[in-house]
Amino acid sequence: MEATGTRIITYGNWDAVFRLWSIADLHRYAKGMALEQFYEDREEIRRDPYSFWVNIGDYCEWIVPGDKRFDPAAVDESIRLTDLTSFAAFCGKQIISDFQPIRKKGLGFGYGNHDYMYLSRNSEMVIHGEICRQLGLSNLGYSGWFDLYFVYIQGARVSVRTGPPPPHFVCKVRVLCYHGIGASATAGGKLNALKRIADMVEADLIITGHLHEEIAKKFVRLFPNDICDEVKSKTTIGLISSSYLRTYIPDCTTYGELKGYAPTSLGASCARIIPKKMRVSVEIAADNVGIRGDQFRIVA
Repeated sequence: MEATGTRIITYGNWDAVFRLWSIADLHRYAKGMALEQFYEDREEIRRDPYSFWVNIGDYCEWIVPGDKRFDPAAVDESIRLTDLTSFAAFCGKQIISDFQPIRKKGLGFGYGNHDYMYLSRNSEMVIHGEICRQLGLSNLGYSGWFDLYFVYIQGARVSVRTGPPPPHFVCKVRVLCYHGIGASATAGGKLNALKRIADMVEADLIITGHLHEEIAKKFVRLFPNDICDEVKSKTTIGLISSSYLRTYIPDCTTYGELKGYAPTSLGASCARIIPKKMRVSVEIAADNVGIRGDQFRIVA
């Protein structure tokens, strides 16, 4: 567990609403990876001055010959046999390229169980460190903290930096990014995995992944004040992030299909932060809901 210091966001719009995107379970080079969805999310983050992001791991699939789950039909068709000779470096270079357009909006870069198992087994954890170094981001490890300070300066452009805590700020949000735990196939079991994390830490916002389903929960705790004459409450928002790995794809039987995993929620998940209100909420949306009619544009 890493404590990675502060991120200071300076801005000049008092009514600003920030979005913190959780990019989780990318599973690059799996055939079922929704690459176009990632590109769409990346472009939205790039274009929105109030959007920032974290990566919380499983950025590559890392299932290669020798792994009991390996199936040539489930590997991205762009992979060549010669790429396997230095696979960690090959994947690391691609991940750096993937995140380069939004690197200045990144708040941290973590790894997941797929990344850890492959890189540690092959004594190549240095690759993860190199990804963080070249992107200029703090290494969040498997779980990492940072304090997010919002500093209002009239007329200022939105920017993010690291450094000591500022003397004046609108609000501070303590964030824990934890790749995730558990292997439940049910929504209740996944929520219990989130609760296990929330029960053992103190944070304002907890972001996890690993379970490939988008779930949010508010946790409220009571405590007395310093002189024990008033009961107060503290709220933590917990978010399990979506994935970019499809469970069911044509012309391939994935290991998720063999185990009967549920279809995944695709794309990045998003937390909204309104500094002036000290409000954190979770945005859960779905595209392509319903059936489009023949009159989707009306011209007056």
